[in-house]
Formats: sequence, C-alpha cells, structure tokens
Amino acid sequence: MMPKIRNKNNKIIQGKELDNYILSELLAMEREGLEKSPIQPSTLHARLKAKGIINGKLSTLSTPVRKKMIEEAKQRQHSNNELSDIELSMLTKGRTGAAYIRKAERLEKELDDLKYKYNRNILAIMDIIANIDATSPFNIEDLLADDLIRELATKKKMNN
Repeated sequence: MMPKIRNKNNKIIQGKELDNYILSELLAMEREGLEKSPIQPSTLHARLKAKGIINGKLSTLSTPVRKKMIEEAKQRQHSNNELSDIELSMLTKGRTGAAYIRKAERLEKELDDLKYKYNRNILAIMDIIANIDATSPFNIEDLLADDLIRELATKKKMNN
C-alpha cells in the first residue's frame, strides 16, 4: 500500500497525481541541466520534500513506474550532454563515472585531432603565402588575419 502523502495544503497526493508532480519536477531538473540538477532518486526526493509535495521516505520513488520515469529522465538529461551510444550504455548500467571518463578521453582525442589539422592547415597557408610573396607585388602580410600573421612571423624567425 502506498503511503499517503500530503502537500502544503494538507491535500493527500498519491497515485497518478503524485506521478504528475514527479514528472513535472523531473522535467524541471532536465531543463536546469546536469551540472545544476543531476537526476538521481535522492536529489529528486530532496527537491520534492523541500517543496512539500512529499513527506515520505525515498521508497516513495521506488515503484516500478516511478523508477522508470526517473531512469528515462536521467537518460534524456545525459543524452543532452553529448554522450556516445557506448557511454549511454555504461550510464544505464550505473557506470556514470566510467561513462564520463570515456567521454573525456574521446573529447581529448578529438581535440588532439583538431589541433593536428589546425597546425597542418597553418603550414599549408604559410606555403601559399610564401608562393604568393614570391610571385606577386602585393604585401600579403597586410591582408592576413592576426593568427596567420603570428604564425608567419614565427616561421620567418625560424628561417633566419
């Protein structure tokens, strides 16, 4: 038998009505984001209790329907955090820390790849600039963005 829960108006909230309050709070937590409001049964319980929606224990949220609601909201919240399918699978299995460590490693590798491409592109642009300098009367350095000028100056210093 479900415990009778009363709101601040002393009205008993239970069953579908309580499920609606829980769903509303989960949606608010999703909007607030993972950093501010990570969805866990304990954090949801604390928020509902602080608002006077429930006064029972954490077991109030342990019905199969409510567990499913919490898990789905947790998955959506984490999905908004750009996790891969493997990382989401780890999260589902309760391996939240491992999922975020894997994400950090993946993002670090992506960053290294982008840095490599950036450096390769800078070298290609520097070659183009050197070619234009050799064949054109224009002063290319006056036409370039700050990043390219800095890189060009560095290359000139290395060549001298």
